[in-house]
Formats: sequence, structure tokens, C-alpha cells
Amino acid sequence: MAGKKWLFIFIVFVKLSAAAFSDESEKKFSIQASPLLLVSDITYLFMDNDRKTYAFSIDAEFQYAINNYFNVSVANELYFENFLSSYLENSNGRYSEKYGQQFQYMIIPAFLYRPFGTWLKGMYISAFPLIGWTHVSTNYLDDTFTHLGLGLTGGYQWIFKNGFTMQLGAGLGKTWIIPLAKNKSEYRTEDEWHFFNWPIDFNFTFKLGYSF
Repeated sequence: MAGKKWLFIFIVFVKLSAAAFSDESEKKFSIQASPLLLVSDITYLFMDNDRKTYAFSIDAEFQYAINNYFNVSVANELYFENFLSSYLENSNGRYSEKYGQQFQYMIIPAFLYRPFGTWLKGMYISAFPLIGWTHVSTNYLDDTFTHLGLGLTGGYQWIFKNGFTMQLGAGLGKTWIIPLAKNKSEYRTEDEWHFFNWPIDFNFTFKLGYSF
């Protein structure tokens, strides 16, 4: 009985949300981005008093409603970082700083299913492939890596009457890293990308945007 009660509450919540935030005409397109990336860039900048290390990241997702049950989307993610790669003492007793650069681009097309037939808003289940590239250049590493992956995501999207859109979601997947210069071991042990050793990838979605 408790399970049926919570299921009933969830269905009522979905229906009320759709009624509260829906417009007379359903939206077919949506453009969104993550505000947390901007916050992380600013935080990164103020962590270094000398302003020698910094990062820039941006993402943009485009959604299109094929019909009230099925959507497609394409997300683009761009990341650049200038980071301290080594801090060594030389023969004169002075310390030398070596900086490295990392550039990353990811493209993530996705297929979304809306179980309640709510066009671009409401609950969704998504499946996606991932393809991308990372180039890392330091005093001990200069290589390009290809990313290939698959994943599943679930979440909820609100579209307010003025078109303002908010998306929350979470999911998991698997990404394979393919080095072009065959020095993957150095990349994993000496760089800061140790989380690539996880057997699966976890992803969390918080995006704001506009639908029309």
C-alpha cells in the first residue's frame, strides 16, 4: 500500500508541475547551459594569487521535440586549463615552475523519452553516445587522447511560462580513453585525471536556458 501511495503522489506532482509551468503552445526548441561551469572558472581564478593558472569552460545543449514523447539533443562541451605541472628545485637552490595546458572538446548527442508525453518539459530518460578529444601538453607529456563512451541519464525539466527553463538530472556511463602516442600510463599516474580509473562515470546535470 505504501508503494502505491508514493506512486500516486509522484503522478500528481508531475501533473501539477506540467499544469503550473506549461504555456498554451508547447515549446519545440530549447537552448541551455550550466551556470556551475562559470562559477568554477571564477573560483579557480581566485585560488591562484599570481593569476598564472586559470581555466575556461563552456557547454551548450540544444534540444528539439520530435513529438510529445520523443526528443533529440546535442550537447557541446569545451574546456581549457593552464595549470602548474611541476615545481622543482634547481642546482642553485631556486625553484622553477613549469606550466602545462589542457584542451578538451566533447560532443554528446542524445535521444530522450518523455514517459508522460510532455514534449520538452517533465520527466525524461535519455541514452547517449559520447565522443571527444583531449590534448595535454606539459614538460613531461605531450599527447592527444580520444574519448568514446555510452551512458544513460534520467531527470526532470521545468519550462516556465516566459520560456525560462531549468533541467536537473543524473546518470552513469562508461568512457574509454585512447591515447594517440601510447603513453596512457604516464597520463594517468602523473596527471590529475585519476578519476578515469573508475569503472563507470557518474554525471550530474544542472542547466538553465530558454525554450521556444
